[in-house]
Amino acid sequence: MKLTELLYEPILALKNLQHYDYASPNLASLSPGIVDSFPFVERVVSFNKWVPHTARQDRRYPKTGLLTWDEATLMYNYGLRLAGKNMLEIGCWVGWSTVVLGMAGVDLTVIDPVLGGMPQGDACRKAVADAGVNDSVKLLPGYSPGAVTELGAQGGRWSGFFIDGNHEGDAPLLDAQECLKLAEDNCIMLFHDAIQPNICEAMKWVGEQGWNCGIHYTSQFIGVAWRGDMKPISHIPDERIEWEKLVTRHWPYCKEFVRL
Repeated sequence: MKLTELLYEPILALKNLQHYDYASPNLASLSPGIVDSFPFVERVVSFNKWVPHTARQDRRYPKTGLLTWDEATLMYNYGLRLAGKNMLEIGCWVGWSTVVLGMAGVDLTVIDPVLGGMPQGDACRKAVADAGVNDSVKLLPGYSPGAVTELGAQGGRWSGFFIDGNHEGDAPLLDAQECLKLAEDNCIMLFHDAIQPNICEAMKWVGEQGWNCGIHYTSQFIGVAWRGDMKPISHIPDERIEWEKLVTRHWPYCKEFVRL
């Protein structure tokens, strides 16, 4: 290995201490006013040391990251495409992604055990109310995939899914499997943290069921599976990042999917 290659990663890590917000320039802008509904959310150094996009966390519950501005903008634009349609979100934490989707106009159902009286769930309910999206957002306590099964038994069907719940082991796969059973013919399924190999495995399984799959290159990577008339958004990744080099070196399993 060349000396320049040995030096590359520590130098890059130091560079990335100078973090910043980024959003794909071809997408509709997310309103900066969203932060007014989240007085405890703070900007922190990226949780991905190779991608210096500013991270966000609720300072009452540090180390649990929320969508970056790039990712939130992406989700907002997917929400615009799904406006007026049914969407299911698995995992809401304090409601950052929930409000993003609610502002886009989707008819959103949200499942998370924190909504059963935990302070994070209370924070989510307050944020949804403060953002004025109560009418289009239904917040339900429960654990996936069981809660998804129960909703399906009540006739629930969805044109969109955002899977961002339990990230451990087979949990993302089990969520995806249950969501697929309840997906409309024209449907899109979104996965946060596709930087994790088990989430890529869940996407791979969905692809084996005949869906198309790809990945948006963001700080934590957004996975996308789609079928029918639903199509993925064209996202322009941050040109300051050497994505191909980083993916090959650190997350080679992501190369199985087309870059969106």
